[in-house]
Amino acid sequence: MGKSKKRSRTSKARLNPISGRPDVRNAAKDNALVTKRIQPLLKQLESAIANDRHMSLSSVSVLCEDTHMRSLFLREKLVQIILKKLITDDNTEIVVESYGLLRNITLEEGYDISTHLWRSDIWTSIIDGFNKIENSLNALNDTNNKSSKESKSLLFDFTDNLLSLVVALANGSDKILDELLSEDKLTNIFKILTYLLQFGIDKIPLKLLNTILDLIYDFSSESFQFIESVSNHDYLSKFVSQLPNMIQENEKNQASQQFNELTKVLVQGIYIQFLDMNLTIEQTNSIIHGICTSIDSIDIKQVFHDLSSKTDDEELIKAKDSTVAEKIKDYTKRRSSAMMRVQSIEIAIDLLTAVIELLAALYEEQKHTKNKDSLPDDLIVTLAEFLPHAFMALSENFTPRILIVWNNLLWLYITVGINIFDLNNEPYKQLWSFLTDISTDLTNHEITSIKMGKESVIWALLKTGTLQPEPAKVLEYFNLINNVDFVNTYIKEFESFQAETAEDTIEYKQRILGVLSTYALYQGQIEVNRVIGQFFMNLLIKKDLHAVLTVEIINSLFEIYGDKNFDYDEDVFVKDDFLRLLQEQIVPNVRLIFKLVDKNRDPQLKERCNETFNNLDSFIHYKMNERS
Repeated sequence: MGKSKKRSRTSKARLNPISGRPDVRNAAKDNALVTKRIQPLLKQLESAIANDRHMSLSSVSVLCEDTHMRSLFLREKLVQIILKKLITDDNTEIVVESYGLLRNITLEEGYDISTHLWRSDIWTSIIDGFNKIENSLNALNDTNNKSSKESKSLLFDFTDNLLSLVVALANGSDKILDELLSEDKLTNIFKILTYLLQFGIDKIPLKLLNTILDLIYDFSSESFQFIESVSNHDYLSKFVSQLPNMIQENEKNQASQQFNELTKVLVQGIYIQFLDMNLTIEQTNSIIHGICTSIDSIDIKQVFHDLSSKTDDEELIKAKDSTVAEKIKDYTKRRSSAMMRVQSIEIAIDLLTAVIELLAALYEEQKHTKNKDSLPDDLIVTLAEFLPHAFMALSENFTPRILIVWNNLLWLYITVGINIFDLNNEPYKQLWSFLTDISTDLTNHEITSIKMGKESVIWALLKTGTLQPEPAKVLEYFNLINNVDFVNTYIKEFESFQAETAEDTIEYKQRILGVLSTYALYQGQIEVNRVIGQFFMNLLIKKDLHAVLTVEIINSLFEIYGDKNFDYDEDVFVKDDFLRLLQEQIVPNVRLIFKLVDKNRDPQLKERCNETFNNLDSFIHYKMNERS
């Protein structure tokens, strides 16, 4: 059963954020910025005066929230300065804030920074920090301890920054995640979590509790091994099992520390992960509504207003030293609160995506084991009426995630027999309008993510259209009746698209093939079918076509031209001599492409290649005799 993902692990798909040549037009401006603003701040980080170092670090932390400014700081060796100087500073506030800045940079920059920190032995520094936290917690439990409010606050901030840095490192690299899941490192993580929770949930700040929950959710969403390890841990297994009751008691008793949206949605996430194979179809309806209720009170407009109200760099430069700290503090507080709510919504969408996927698997299992092909009435209402409305409300600000969850919902509809074209309020019209209005004025990775989601949804909608009594009506609404321009646009996109990684390029091209192959199935569109069919044939003749795409195209041909009664079969497959092309040019080329797949490196792909090639041979023989 699939695990939900807390966030898309975009870090793996990013290029080195500090490599590459800057735009010539902006080079002079950047050089001036580095000279006048960045280098003085970095120099001040090494000042002998602690207050100067702290002021500079606070300014750097704010400025690094801007992508371009962050890249300039990284180019000037900011991370190296933090590692060599700041995390071992004599001033506790500087140490705490330094780990927070490392955490933020790691979350934003992903793989390269995560790998650099790991190779720089950041884990040793983290373990040293854990030991200090344990000693401090023991001291706080001493009845004679008279620690100030400020020192406690620093301790909890330090703990929060260290734990969230661990999460950021795990999100940045699968290899680092695997190492963190090793027995010795997991023991260290479990030890500090247990220390904190036994110290008292009511004694630690809500932000720190959320970070603990975030770590458990994040690791459990990536690893069954982690779930098993927690389940076998005497203390943590009990803590996890009691989480739903903890939320209910908090609301019921109106505790002094009320849980916020993030607490509630993280608990929902952990609950789903640890339910594992015990999840039932009947439970999914209450889980879906529980997830949505967790974020229902969030004012999205206000959240994004707070995120857009950045402290102006010029204002900071001109501000007096006595007011800079207060400005930064106010800005950080508002932004932190807004980011917490954004994270809550992101996780909620990810959870809905996972629950819908799990529901599809449960439904298929139910059909095969119980011979039952129906869903509870209240769940059908949730799927058909509640979720489409909720998704459209979130679509503008959370486009990549909403596209993914829409994709899962549409394929679930097909699986369980819900027809989106028959639903009240005609959500397919809103969805199509949303798809056509999507902006691509984004960063390279955001464009790739959104394009993948968009084509996935279009593919699912077209597939649903083929199942209608009158498929042409669907095409008419989408303005796709004999739309060769639509096809040519996709062909051009397929030929020109290049993502930041080969993996993303192949994945996106698979979606294009899905859209085209499904569009080719519609009857009454002979010219559309011809253009798509010829494009597929031309691709299969190419020597450098990736084996994954080769498999996809060949399997599409089986579906498109599998029946002589399709109205385009004779006009296209027969008259355009596709059979001869398959026999004389495509089979030899495909044999060579598949032969180059290493069964030791990729046994699953090799198996798919062998199966596809055998099916291709059978298909050719079938088409040879189909009209005899």
